[in-house]
Amino acid sequence: MNTANAKAWLDVIATELAAHDPEHAETFRANAEAAQEEIAALTSEMEEILAPVGDAALVVFHDAYGYLATQFGLNIAGTIALGDAAAPGAQRLSELRAQLRDAGAACIFPEVNHSSRYVDLVIEGTDVRVGAELDPAGVMLEPGVDLYPTLMRNMAQAIADCVAG
Repeated sequence: MNTANAKAWLDVIATELAAHDPEHAETFRANAEAAQEEIAALTSEMEEILAPVGDAALVVFHDAYGYLATQFGLNIAGTIALGDAAAPGAQRLSELRAQLRDAGAACIFPEVNHSSRYVDLVIEGTDVRVGAELDPAGVMLEPGVDLYPTLMRNMAQAIADCVAG
């Protein structure tokens, strides 16, 4: 979820495809170069969208947002689950409630394909706002050339919208 990583992979993919299909090597390189420019523009757009978020404390469903947070200076104050496949237990939810209080969390984000009941339990009795469902794997999006930029843009906008209140 870091656009710099996406840009790095473009060259690797284009080189590998060219090695397997030398006849179309120039097309692969040209496509990678065009995609590099598109990702650079996407990065600038996301910086603009996320700038007002500042250091607002955010809570996400699981620990998959580190690259996004690091690149755009987001403050991930906690996660509901410690991993993508691990359902949180009562102790984890209790710890998270304490973290929310201590961090002064602004927003919590449910996630596509995960029960929102954990979000409801964690925020009960708090002023933490619930943001739109995040879809870091893009499972709710149409596959195709716009999937990655749409995924990234949607996440940035959902975060910014929640913090803006």
